[in-house]
Amino acid sequence: MRIIGGTYGGRKLVSPRGKGIRPTSDRMRETIFNILEHSSISLEGARILDVFAGTGAMGLEALSRGAAHVTFFDKDRAALHLVKKNISLLNVEDKSTTKYVNVPALSPALKPYDFIFLDPPYDLDILSDALSSLSNNRYFADECMVIAEYAPGNRVIFPDYFDVNKEKTYGDARFSFLVKKS
Repeated sequence: MRIIGGTYGGRKLVSPRGKGIRPTSDRMRETIFNILEHSSISLEGARILDVFAGTGAMGLEALSRGAAHVTFFDKDRAALHLVKKNISLLNVEDKSTTKYVNVPALSPALKPYDFIFLDPPYDLDILSDALSSLSNNRYFADECMVIAEYAPGNRVIFPDYFDVNKEKTYGDARFSFLVKKS
């Protein structure tokens, strides 16, 4: 697993052992960030929230491509340890924050985020609950894009305050690019 593009392009990241963490593949991350580069919201200087961060690869890729700051949320302490290792490998401690968080029990955001990567464990079916909790606690900037990853077989209904901008299925993962309505 590595950073695909930007300042840290080609740098290797620590990968998980076992099946507890399911990182987004390098190829799919490349596809996602190609889509984001052509979106109406710029990554340059953006505030990013990587929820269910796993390895932190999505947020770190965003930092590599010009994001100003990434906050990583996870309730798995092993995952947060892995994220911290990867942050250290890239020497981006000053541009990142890690938090042990159970997403349904979020506290209000101090500042909203421009992009939110949302990749809950496929078997928990908590995507809708996570979006509601993020909305109720003011995590979405006025112009916010959420990139949601879930199993293609999961039936997901997105809140009406989002437009589904694009959807892509890649192997056992489906990605929806949601843009917050004004």
